[in-house]
Amino acid sequence: MRTITLIIIHCAATFPMQTYSPEQMRADHLRRGFCDIGYHYYIRRDGTCHPCRPLEQSGAHCRGHNRHSIGICYEGGLNVHGQPADTRTPEQREALLRLLAQLKQRFPRAVILGHHDLNPLKSCPCFDAASEYSDL
Repeated sequence: MRTITLIIIHCAATFPMQTYSPEQMRADHLRRGFCDIGYHYYIRRDGTCHPCRPLEQSGAHCRGHNRHSIGICYEGGLNVHGQPADTRTPEQREALLRLLAQLKQRFPRAVILGHHDLNPLKSCPCFDAASEYSDL
């Protein structure tokens, strides 16, 4: 197993009423030259958590940090005007918290961050993940 030091949260940058399935994401990532979805987990608006890449494989979600991180993405992240916004549903919040708690049990030294914490040019995941999950 890889050494995991970071758990990085992302958003899919989709509009509130836009459906973006794991299959659509996979197709988009394959078009971009990835070998599969770049994230390890994807959380839909209904709270369904889809495993994507195996944890044993490096992701393709945060340049310079993929080797030692786990990438989690949630469906949403834009408001109706296309501006970055925390659009997580209550179901997504619950699913993300549950997943993060499980991952922290397995990787207790891993730090939870948002993508923008490592790349300030990104607004993703559109909320302060480091603060919100600092007590895990």
